[in-house]
Amino acid sequence: MTAPLEGITVLDLTRNLAGPYATMVLGDLGARIIKVERPGTGDDTRHWTPPTWGEHSALFLANNRNKESLTADIDTEAGVRVLLELAKHVDVVVESNRSGALDRRGLGFEAIKAANPRIVYCSISGFGSRGPDRDRPGYDTIVQAASGVMSINGDPAGIPSRVGPSIVDQGTGMWAALGVLAALRTRDADGTAQLVETSLLETGVAWMGYQASNYFASGVVPRPHGSKHGQMAPYEGFLTKSGHFFLAALNDSLFRRLCVALELPELLEDPDYSTNADRVAHRDALHDELQGVLLTREAQEWEDLLRAAGLPCSQVRTVDEVVADPHVQALGLIRDWPKDDVPDFRLVDHPISYNGVRSFRQDPPPDLGEHSARILTDLGLDAEGRPLTDGTRP
Repeated sequence: MTAPLEGITVLDLTRNLAGPYATMVLGDLGARIIKVERPGTGDDTRHWTPPTWGEHSALFLANNRNKESLTADIDTEAGVRVLLELAKHVDVVVESNRSGALDRRGLGFEAIKAANPRIVYCSISGFGSRGPDRDRPGYDTIVQAASGVMSINGDPAGIPSRVGPSIVDQGTGMWAALGVLAALRTRDADGTAQLVETSLLETGVAWMGYQASNYFASGVVPRPHGSKHGQMAPYEGFLTKSGHFFLAALNDSLFRRLCVALELPELLEDPDYSTNADRVAHRDALHDELQGVLLTREAQEWEDLLRAAGLPCSQVRTVDEVVADPHVQALGLIRDWPKDDVPDFRLVDHPISYNGVRSFRQDPPPDLGEHSARILTDLGLDAEGRPLTDGTRP
Protein backbone atom coordinates (compact mmCIF):
# COMPACT_ATOMS: atom_id res chain seq x y z
CA MET A 1 0.00 0.00 0.00
CA THR A 2 1.02 3.64 -0.38
CA ALA A 3 2.71 4.98 2.74
CA PRO A 4 0.24 7.17 4.68
CA LEU A 5 2.64 10.14 4.76
CA GLU A 6 4.21 9.73 1.35
CA GLY A 7 4.90 13.19 -0.08
CA ILE A 8 5.08 14.85 3.35
CA THR A 9 8.40 16.44 4.32
CA VAL A 10 9.29 17.19 7.95
CA LEU A 11 11.95 19.62 9.12
CA ASP A 12 13.16 18.09 12.38
CA LEU A 13 14.66 20.60 14.82
CA THR A 14 14.50 18.24 17.79
CA ARG A 15 17.07 16.50 19.93
CA ASN A 16 17.32 14.09 22.87
CA LEU A 17 14.39 11.65 22.96
CA ALA A 18 10.82 13.00 22.88
CA GLY A 19 11.16 14.98 19.63
CA PRO A 20 13.28 12.43 17.76
CA TYR A 21 10.81 9.72 18.77
CA ALA A 22 7.97 11.80 17.29
CA THR A 23 9.77 12.35 13.99
CA MET A 24 10.81 8.70 13.83
CA VAL A 25 7.12 7.74 14.02
CA LEU A 26 6.38 10.14 11.15
CA GLY A 27 9.29 8.69 9.18
CA ASP A 28 8.03 5.16 9.77
CA LEU A 29 4.77 6.31 8.18
CA GLY A 30 6.58 7.38 5.04
CA ALA A 31 7.37 11.05 5.62
CA ARG A 32 10.74 12.42 4.58
CA ILE A 33 12.51 13.60 7.74
CA ILE A 34 15.31 16.18 7.48
CA LYS A 35 17.02 16.13 10.86
CA VAL A 36 18.96 19.31 11.66
CA GLU A 37 21.97 18.83 13.93
CA ARG A 38 24.69 21.00 15.39
CA PRO A 39 27.90 20.91 13.35
CA GLY A 40 30.60 18.84 15.00
CA THR A 41 28.49 17.37 17.82
CA GLY A 42 25.03 16.61 16.50
CA ASP A 43 22.12 15.40 18.58
CA ASP A 44 22.97 15.01 22.27
CA THR A 45 22.01 11.34 22.15
CA ARG A 46 24.88 10.60 19.75
CA HIS A 47 27.01 10.88 22.91
CA TRP A 48 24.73 9.07 25.37
CA THR A 49 26.92 6.03 25.96
CA PRO A 50 27.45 3.30 27.02
CA PRO A 51 26.52 1.15 25.28
CA THR A 52 27.86 1.75 21.81
CA TRP A 53 26.94 -0.31 18.77
CA GLY A 54 29.77 -0.17 16.32
CA GLU A 55 30.92 3.44 16.71
CA HIS A 56 27.42 4.72 17.52
CA SER A 57 25.30 5.34 20.59
CA ALA A 58 22.76 2.52 20.79
CA LEU A 59 20.18 4.98 22.11
CA PHE A 60 20.64 7.30 19.11
CA LEU A 61 20.33 4.38 16.71
CA ALA A 62 17.10 3.26 18.38
CA ASN A 63 15.29 6.56 17.79
CA ASN A 64 16.60 8.05 14.56
CA ARG A 65 15.93 5.65 11.69
CA ASN A 66 14.34 6.88 8.46
CA LYS A 67 15.95 10.33 8.67
CA GLU A 68 18.43 12.45 6.74
CA SER A 69 21.03 14.47 8.67
CA LEU A 70 21.74 18.11 7.82
CA THR A 71 24.21 20.10 9.90
CA ALA A 72 23.31 23.75 10.45
CA ASP A 73 24.13 26.16 13.27
CA ILE A 74 20.97 28.02 14.28
CA ASP A 75 23.09 30.55 16.18
CA THR A 76 24.44 31.91 12.90
CA GLU A 77 22.83 33.95 10.14
CA ALA A 78 23.80 31.30 7.61
CA GLY A 79 22.12 28.57 9.60
CA VAL A 80 18.93 30.55 10.02
CA ARG A 81 18.90 31.35 6.27
CA VAL A 82 19.17 27.67 5.41
CA LEU A 83 16.34 26.69 7.72
CA LEU A 84 14.03 29.49 6.58
CA GLU A 85 14.63 28.44 2.99
CA LEU A 86 13.96 24.82 3.89
CA ALA A 87 10.78 25.83 5.72
CA LYS A 88 9.35 27.09 2.43
CA HIS A 89 9.53 23.59 0.97
CA VAL A 90 8.35 21.38 3.85
CA ASP A 91 4.97 20.50 5.30
CA VAL A 92 5.87 20.16 8.97
CA VAL A 93 8.37 21.64 11.42
CA VAL A 94 8.91 19.81 14.72
CA GLU A 95 11.04 21.47 17.40
CA SER A 96 11.93 20.66 21.01
CA ASN A 97 13.95 23.67 22.16
CA ARG A 98 13.55 25.68 25.35
CA SER A 99 10.47 27.90 25.36
CA GLY A 100 11.13 30.99 23.20
CA ALA A 101 14.56 29.81 22.01
CA LEU A 102 13.57 29.62 18.35
CA ASP A 103 11.53 32.81 18.47
CA ARG A 104 14.68 34.69 19.49
CA ARG A 105 16.49 33.24 16.48
CA GLY A 106 13.76 34.06 13.97
CA LEU A 107 12.62 30.44 13.68
CA GLY A 108 9.48 30.45 15.82
CA PHE A 109 5.97 29.71 14.59
CA GLU A 110 5.21 33.23 13.35
CA ALA A 111 8.48 33.49 11.40
CA ILE A 112 8.04 30.06 9.83
CA LYS A 113 4.38 30.78 9.04
CA ALA A 114 5.45 33.96 7.24
CA ALA A 115 7.77 31.86 5.07
CA ASN A 116 5.21 29.08 4.58
CA PRO A 117 1.54 29.95 5.26
CA ARG A 118 0.53 26.27 5.12
CA ILE A 119 3.04 24.99 7.66
CA VAL A 120 2.21 22.59 10.48
CA TYR A 121 4.46 23.65 13.36
CA CYS A 122 4.79 21.27 16.32
CA SER A 123 6.49 22.50 19.48
CA ILE A 124 7.57 20.07 22.20
CA SER A 125 8.74 21.42 25.55
CA GLY A 126 9.33 20.25 29.09
CA PHE A 127 6.59 22.16 30.88
CA GLY A 128 4.51 23.85 28.19
CA SER A 129 4.45 27.33 26.69
CA ARG A 130 2.41 29.03 29.43
CA GLY A 131 2.50 29.25 33.21
CA PRO A 132 5.18 29.95 35.81
CA ASP A 133 7.24 26.86 34.94
CA ARG A 134 7.37 27.42 31.19
CA ASP A 135 11.16 27.97 31.28
CA ARG A 136 12.01 24.89 33.38
CA PRO A 137 14.18 22.32 31.59
CA GLY A 138 12.36 19.02 31.30
CA TYR A 139 13.80 15.52 31.37
CA ASP A 140 11.87 12.27 31.58
CA THR A 141 12.75 11.40 35.19
CA ILE A 142 12.24 14.96 36.43
CA VAL A 143 8.78 15.05 34.87
CA GLN A 144 7.93 11.58 36.16
CA ALA A 145 8.48 13.17 39.58
CA ALA A 146 6.74 16.48 38.82
CA SER A 147 3.67 14.89 37.22
CA GLY A 148 2.99 12.40 40.02
CA VAL A 149 3.90 9.31 37.98
CA MET A 150 6.78 8.52 40.31
CA SER A 151 4.61 8.95 43.42
CA ILE A 152 2.66 5.77 42.63
CA ASN A 153 5.58 3.66 41.44
CA GLY A 154 7.94 1.55 43.52
CA ASP A 155 7.98 -0.23 46.84
CA PRO A 156 5.51 1.32 49.32
CA ALA A 157 8.22 1.29 52.00
CA GLY A 158 11.00 2.62 49.79
CA ILE A 159 12.00 5.58 47.64
CA PRO A 160 9.61 6.31 44.73
CA SER A 161 10.98 4.81 41.51
CA ARG A 162 11.09 5.97 37.93
CA VAL A 163 9.26 3.77 35.45
CA GLY A 164 11.97 1.89 33.53
CA PRO A 165 11.08 2.86 29.94
CA SER A 166 11.17 6.60 29.26
CA ILE A 167 7.39 6.70 29.15
CA VAL A 168 7.12 10.48 29.46
CA ASP A 169 9.61 11.20 26.66
CA GLN A 170 8.28 8.53 24.33
CA GLY A 171 4.68 9.24 25.26
CA THR A 172 5.19 12.90 24.43
CA GLY A 173 6.63 11.84 21.09
CA MET A 174 3.50 9.79 20.45
CA TRP A 175 1.20 12.72 21.31
CA ALA A 176 3.27 15.04 19.11
CA ALA A 177 3.02 12.65 16.15
CA LEU A 178 -0.72 12.32 16.70
CA GLY A 179 -1.05 16.10 16.85
CA VAL A 180 0.87 16.50 13.60
CA LEU A 181 -1.39 13.99 11.85
CA ALA A 182 -4.52 15.81 13.06
CA ALA A 183 -3.06 19.19 12.07
CA LEU A 184 -2.15 17.94 8.58
CA ARG A 185 -5.77 16.91 8.08
CA THR A 186 -6.97 20.36 9.16
CA ARG A 187 -4.32 22.12 7.06
CA ASP A 188 -5.34 20.12 4.00
CA ALA A 189 -8.99 21.02 4.62
CA ASP A 190 -8.64 24.79 5.08
CA GLY A 191 -5.12 25.60 3.85
CA THR A 192 -4.04 27.43 6.99
CA ALA A 193 -0.96 27.06 9.18
CA GLN A 194 -1.39 25.00 12.33
CA LEU A 195 0.40 25.26 15.68
CA VAL A 196 0.59 22.02 17.69
CA GLU A 197 1.96 22.20 21.24
CA THR A 198 2.60 19.47 23.78
CA SER A 199 5.00 18.91 26.65
CA LEU A 200 6.46 16.28 28.91
CA LEU A 201 4.42 17.57 31.85
CA GLU A 202 1.16 17.37 29.92
CA THR A 203 1.96 13.79 28.98
CA GLY A 204 2.85 12.82 32.54
CA VAL A 205 -0.35 14.35 33.93
CA ALA A 206 -2.37 12.67 31.16
CA TRP A 207 -0.91 9.28 32.13
CA MET A 208 -2.24 9.98 35.64
CA GLY A 209 -5.80 10.42 34.34
CA TYR A 210 -7.65 7.69 36.23
CA GLN A 211 -5.47 8.19 39.30
CA ALA A 212 -6.62 11.80 39.34
CA SER A 213 -10.24 10.70 38.88
CA ASN A 214 -9.88 8.29 41.80
CA TYR A 215 -8.60 11.17 43.92
CA PHE A 216 -11.41 13.52 42.83
CA ALA A 217 -13.97 10.83 43.68
CA SER A 218 -12.56 9.69 47.03
CA GLY A 219 -10.27 12.39 48.34
CA VAL A 220 -7.65 9.67 48.92
CA VAL A 221 -4.19 10.41 47.52
CA PRO A 222 -2.94 7.42 45.47
CA ARG A 223 0.18 5.78 46.84
CA PRO A 224 2.61 3.15 45.50
CA HIS A 225 1.64 -0.50 45.91
CA GLY A 226 4.73 -2.18 44.45
CA SER A 227 3.54 -4.69 41.86
CA LYS A 228 0.01 -4.63 43.26
CA HIS A 229 -2.90 -2.68 41.77
CA GLY A 230 -4.63 -0.17 44.01
CA GLN A 231 -8.14 -1.18 42.94
CA MET A 232 -7.99 -4.90 42.14
CA ALA A 233 -6.76 -8.05 43.88
CA PRO A 234 -5.11 -10.34 43.15
CA TYR A 235 -3.43 -8.31 40.40
CA GLU A 236 0.23 -8.52 41.33
CA GLY A 237 3.54 -10.33 41.27
CA PHE A 238 4.59 -13.47 43.13
CA LEU A 239 7.69 -15.59 43.59
CA THR A 240 7.88 -19.12 42.23
CA LYS A 241 10.58 -21.77 42.49
CA SER A 242 12.34 -20.30 39.47
CA GLY A 243 11.53 -16.60 39.32
CA HIS A 244 8.93 -13.87 39.37
CA PHE A 245 5.41 -14.42 38.12
CA PHE A 246 2.51 -12.04 37.56
CA LEU A 247 -1.16 -12.90 37.54
CA ALA A 248 -4.41 -10.98 37.26
CA ALA A 249 -7.59 -12.44 38.71
CA LEU A 250 -9.37 -9.13 38.71
CA ASN A 251 -13.01 -10.22 38.80
CA ASP A 252 -15.08 -12.83 40.62
CA SER A 253 -15.10 -15.31 37.75
CA LEU A 254 -11.31 -15.22 37.35
CA PHE A 255 -10.84 -15.49 41.11
CA ARG A 256 -12.94 -18.65 41.15
CA ARG A 257 -10.84 -20.13 38.34
CA LEU A 258 -7.67 -19.26 40.23
CA CYS A 259 -8.83 -20.94 43.43
CA VAL A 260 -9.77 -24.09 41.50
CA ALA A 261 -6.46 -24.15 39.58
CA LEU A 262 -4.42 -23.68 42.78
CA GLU A 263 -6.58 -26.19 44.67
CA LEU A 264 -7.62 -23.64 47.26
CA PRO A 265 -11.40 -24.15 47.49
CA GLU A 266 -11.46 -22.80 51.03
CA LEU A 267 -10.77 -19.30 49.73
CA LEU A 268 -14.06 -19.38 47.84
CA GLU A 269 -15.89 -19.84 51.14
CA ASP A 270 -14.01 -17.11 52.98
CA PRO A 271 -16.14 -13.93 53.30
CA ASP A 272 -12.95 -11.84 53.29
CA TYR A 273 -12.56 -12.72 49.61
CA SER A 274 -16.17 -12.70 48.39
CA THR A 275 -15.90 -9.62 46.17
CA ASN A 276 -13.12 -7.59 44.65
CA ALA A 277 -13.67 -4.90 47.29
CA ASP A 278 -13.24 -7.55 50.00
CA ARG A 279 -10.11 -8.90 48.35
CA VAL A 280 -8.61 -5.41 48.08
CA ALA A 281 -9.36 -4.77 51.75
CA HIS A 282 -7.58 -8.02 52.70
CA ARG A 283 -4.97 -8.03 49.94
CA ASP A 284 -1.98 -8.79 52.18
CA ALA A 285 -3.54 -11.89 53.72
CA LEU A 286 -4.70 -13.05 50.27
CA HIS A 287 -1.22 -12.51 48.86
CA ASP A 288 0.28 -14.71 51.58
CA GLU A 289 -2.26 -17.49 50.90
CA LEU A 290 -1.45 -17.51 47.18
CA GLN A 291 2.29 -17.05 47.62
CA GLY A 292 2.61 -20.17 49.70
CA VAL A 293 1.21 -22.28 46.87
CA LEU A 294 3.02 -20.53 44.01
CA LEU A 295 6.41 -21.22 45.62
CA THR A 296 5.87 -24.94 45.13
CA ARG A 297 6.40 -24.99 41.32
CA GLU A 298 8.49 -23.46 38.55
CA ALA A 299 7.25 -20.29 36.85
CA GLN A 300 6.82 -22.07 33.49
CA GLU A 301 4.68 -24.76 35.11
CA TRP A 302 2.39 -22.16 36.62
CA GLU A 303 2.15 -20.26 33.36
CA ASP A 304 1.16 -23.40 31.48
CA LEU A 305 -1.39 -24.45 34.10
CA LEU A 306 -3.00 -21.06 34.67
CA ARG A 307 -3.14 -20.11 31.01
CA ALA A 308 -4.89 -23.41 30.33
CA ALA A 309 -7.43 -22.38 32.98
CA GLY A 310 -8.04 -19.11 31.16
CA LEU A 311 -6.22 -16.87 33.63
CA PRO A 312 -4.22 -13.81 32.53
CA CYS A 313 -0.66 -14.40 33.71
CA SER A 314 2.97 -14.31 32.66
CA GLN A 315 6.45 -14.94 33.85
CA VAL A 316 8.38 -11.69 34.26
CA ARG A 317 10.64 -11.89 31.23
CA THR A 318 13.93 -10.11 30.63
CA VAL A 319 14.77 -8.20 27.44
CA ASP A 320 16.80 -11.06 25.97
CA GLU A 321 13.86 -13.40 26.47
CA VAL A 322 11.40 -10.92 24.96
CA VAL A 323 13.31 -10.28 21.73
CA ALA A 324 13.78 -14.04 21.22
CA ASP A 325 10.17 -14.90 22.03
CA PRO A 326 8.47 -16.85 19.20
CA HIS A 327 5.31 -14.75 19.45
CA VAL A 328 7.21 -11.46 19.28
CA GLN A 329 9.07 -12.87 16.29
CA ALA A 330 5.81 -13.98 14.65
CA LEU A 331 4.44 -10.46 14.99
CA GLY A 332 7.49 -9.12 13.16
CA LEU A 333 8.34 -6.65 15.92
CA ILE A 334 12.09 -7.24 15.68
CA ARG A 335 13.34 -6.24 12.26
CA ASP A 336 16.71 -6.31 10.53
CA TRP A 337 17.77 -2.86 9.33
CA PRO A 338 20.51 -2.18 6.78
CA LYS A 339 23.51 -0.35 8.23
CA ASP A 340 26.89 -1.07 6.66
CA ASP A 341 29.03 -0.29 9.69
CA VAL A 342 26.90 -2.18 12.24
CA PRO A 343 26.73 -5.94 11.54
CA ASP A 344 23.45 -7.66 12.43
CA PHE A 345 21.75 -4.31 13.00
CA ARG A 346 18.23 -4.81 14.34
CA LEU A 347 15.58 -2.52 15.78
CA VAL A 348 12.17 -2.80 17.39
CA ASP A 349 9.80 -1.91 14.56
CA HIS A 350 6.80 0.45 14.43
CA PRO A 351 4.16 -0.99 16.82
CA ILE A 352 1.18 -0.55 14.47
CA SER A 353 0.65 -2.43 11.23
CA TYR A 354 -1.28 -1.01 8.27
CA ASN A 355 -2.62 -3.78 6.02
CA GLY A 356 0.21 -5.90 7.36
CA VAL A 357 2.94 -3.25 6.91
CA ARG A 358 4.78 -1.73 9.85
CA SER A 359 7.49 0.82 8.90
CA PHE A 360 7.07 2.01 5.31
CA ARG A 361 10.69 3.08 5.11
CA GLN A 362 13.85 1.21 6.01
CA ASP A 363 16.58 3.82 6.03
CA PRO A 364 19.31 3.41 8.67
CA PRO A 365 19.96 6.12 11.27
CA PRO A 366 22.14 8.75 9.54
CA ASP A 367 25.73 9.69 10.22
CA LEU A 368 26.17 13.29 11.33
CA GLY A 369 25.74 15.61 8.34
CA GLU A 370 25.51 12.67 5.95
CA HIS A 371 22.94 14.37 3.71
CA SER A 372 23.94 18.04 4.10
CA ALA A 373 25.45 18.55 0.65
CA ARG A 374 22.58 16.92 -1.18
CA ILE A 375 19.87 18.79 0.74
CA LEU A 376 21.55 22.17 0.22
CA THR A 377 22.19 21.49 -3.46
CA ASP A 378 18.57 20.47 -3.96
CA LEU A 379 17.61 23.86 -2.51
CA GLY A 380 20.08 25.64 -4.79
CA LEU A 381 22.09 26.82 -1.78
CA ASP A 382 25.73 26.77 -0.80
CA ALA A 383 26.98 25.86 2.68
CA GLU A 384 26.28 29.43 3.86
CA GLY A 385 22.67 29.32 2.77
CA ARG A 386 23.19 31.59 -0.23
CA PRO A 387 22.00 30.81 -3.77
CA LEU A 388 24.50 28.90 -5.84
CA THR A 389 26.42 31.28 -8.11
CA ASP A 390 25.31 29.60 -11.33
CA GLY A 391 21.69 29.47 -10.19
CA THR A 392 21.40 25.80 -11.08
CA ARG A 393 19.42 23.20 -9.24
CA PRO A 394 19.36 19.49 -10.03
